[in-house]
Amino acid sequence: KRMMRNLAGMGFTSLMLYMEDTYELTEYPYFGYMRGRYTEAELRELDDYAYSLGLELIPCIQTLAHLATALRWPDFEGYKESPDVLLIGDERTYKFAEAAIKHCSECFRSRRINLGMDEASTVGKGESVKRYGHRKPSDMMLEHLTRVNDICRKYGMKPMIWSDMYITANSAGGYYDLPENTDCSKWEKPKKDLGLVYWDYYHDDTRTYEKMLDIHAQLSDNVIFAGG
Repeated sequence: KRMMRNLAGMGFTSLMLYMEDTYELTEYPYFGYMRGRYTEAELRELDDYAYSLGLELIPCIQTLAHLATALRWPDFEGYKESPDVLLIGDERTYKFAEAAIKHCSECFRSRRINLGMDEASTVGKGESVKRYGHRKPSDMMLEHLTRVNDICRKYGMKPMIWSDMYITANSAGGYYDLPENTDCSKWEKPKKDLGLVYWDYYHDDTRTYEKMLDIHAQLSDNVIFAGG
């Protein structure tokens, strides 16, 4: 709440609440266990407080990677790509994603939601190889995005994702080290209603940002910048 007051006083109009597995999901009792998770009542209280200050509180969750502290529990046994990444294509992954998105749609006024999906470097390299054989990570990401985007549409939510995996899946792993004037014309493009969040917290030279923003602009008209 102190952070919200400071932001509102500086003229900010929105705030992303980054949670990973620090919120409760009734269907998954071990999700956020021993992690100081927000209760539903606490999330509603924060949303009300933000609204009173003129701030849009945007849920920022994870629907693919960055879930190691949740995936270690038996609740998630059998549908993990790797210790911190869910298995794309398994129906249990989408049951979980729907539970998370539905929960956010009920606790937050904002219809915007950040679905995460960053730093999922093991996509197509772990359990999926045993189950489905070798597949292109870019094809798998597109499949996952389509399924989760459909869930968002069902609950009236407008999704965005951190952009790094979308770019690395198309560029065979390259991101900040991509050359200037990178041509993205043959890359898979996200759907127009999907926001791409370019995160960069530490570069101190203008050219890196110009290069990365140019790459993002080739992919989408719906680009969001997250800086430090």
